[in-house]
Amino acid sequence: MELLLERLSPGQIVAVISIVCGSVVALTMVVAIAKYQLQWLSDDTALRKEKQQAELALKEKLLERGVPVGGASLDSLLAPEAGMFEADDETVRLNAELAKRFGSLDIEDDARGSGLEEALTRALAADNARKASIIKVMDELLGIEAPHNSILAAVRPLCERSKKDHAACA
Repeated sequence: MELLLERLSPGQIVAVISIVCGSVVALTMVVAIAKYQLQWLSDDTALRKEKQQAELALKEKLLERGVPVGGASLDSLLAPEAGMFEADDETVRLNAELAKRFGSLDIEDDARGSGLEEALTRALAADNARKASIIKVMDELLGIEAPHNSILAAVRPLCERSKKDHAACA
């Protein structure tokens, strides 16, 4: 090694060291990128498997209830029907906020199946002013850590249709 270093000029020694270090860095980058891609592929595969299992469980529950499923996917089953809600930005934002707040409520299965879903459906069908007031009430009650059943009971009357809406539906 000493003989090799004696034959090389200082500039050549720097070049050899640079090449060796650059090769080590390049090899490390290739290994890191390959590891990242394999991890991403593994996570993506796990997510797809979980989604398929969720779709299967949802279809089984729908079949138990006697609802025809057909070839519907989880996304199409959970998507609101077209034309059910207004499409302006404020309504979409309020609907998202309502869904987020109702989704954060931890309520037993028997109440969730009927009361929570019904209240959310009615809240989504309400006008924007009523949606804003529901969000405000839920924020205040969630802020004081009120029991979730109490929160649902408090906002349920706000989700009710007005008399004008009842007349229009009749």
